[in-house]
Amino acid sequence: MPNLNECYRTLELRIGASLEDVNQAYKDLVFIWHPDRIPESRDRLHQRAIVKLQELNEAREYLKAYHQRRENLRSARRPAQRAAAGQGTATQQQPKPSTTQRASRSAQTSQTRQARAAKDFQQRASRSAQASQTSQSKAAKDFQQRTKAAAQAKSATVSQSQKAAVSQASSAPTPKQQAPASAAKRAAQRWQTTERRAAKKTTAAAASRPLKPDHSGVDWRGADLQERDLSGRNLSQANLANANLKDTFLHKVNLSGANLTNANLTRANLLQANLTHANLRGANLTAADLSGSDLRGADFTGANMGIGKKVMVKLTGAKLSGAIMPNGTIHT
Repeated sequence: MPNLNECYRTLELRIGASLEDVNQAYKDLVFIWHPDRIPESRDRLHQRAIVKLQELNEAREYLKAYHQRRENLRSARRPAQRAAAGQGTATQQQPKPSTTQRASRSAQTSQTRQARAAKDFQQRASRSAQASQTSQSKAAKDFQQRTKAAAQAKSATVSQSQKAAVSQASSAPTPKQQAPASAAKRAAQRWQTTERRAAKKTTAAAASRPLKPDHSGVDWRGADLQERDLSGRNLSQANLANANLKDTFLHKVNLSGANLTNANLTRANLLQANLTHANLRGANLTAADLSGSDLRGADFTGANMGIGKKVMVKLTGAKLSGAIMPNGTIHT
């Protein structure tokens, strides 16, 4: 169960930062630590990036839930405050306390409510943590018991097989003392057959996993796809004119021949994407990452790729042969 302070530290934020700061820090860190930005040949660093991305996701979800609970508490207090205000109006004829007394009572009431809300939140968080720990402990205990039972059953089976082989060897005539070896060989063959069947089942299960959906030719004109993860999708010949793709993950996506006219691709992650012959006229590509992308034949006429003469698009390793640049020239 994540801790509130640990979640803020994971996102490199001060404790008590707003939900807007949490979302912005999450975007920045995911852009840096996404596993697809690290070559798979760097196995240790790639695994570390996977773990880091999981921690970032958990921290963001926990903090979003925390801020939502705080907002719900505020909403729940408002009807009570209105009712208290109505009662105050009905009793205006009574002698009014002094300004100092009213300020003192208001401060005490506010402190009492804040203390009660903090105590309730801590109790709920404690109960939730205890329930999660109990569930995890029970699941771990059940798994250990099943593993132990399976190991004991296997040990008993092997022991019985060995005893049977020894018994046959001791009762058989001297010329036939090779029988135990044959029994051991048969046991080894049975074990190998079982392992092969298990491997086939694992392969079949992996093959039956659903592939990412095919969106080729889809009409998403003007769609709001901000911060969506469309990595690895097939969007060839798709119509994404005027679509909002700000901060969207599009690494290794197939956008061959797609229409991205006037699309907003600010800070979009297009690492190793296929954009051959794509229409990017008037698109906003400020701070986008096109490293390793295939941009051959793409049309960037009038596209915004920076501030003034300064290019703000990452094009490391990109293929630009035949691409029409923003000023109308063809890249050779």
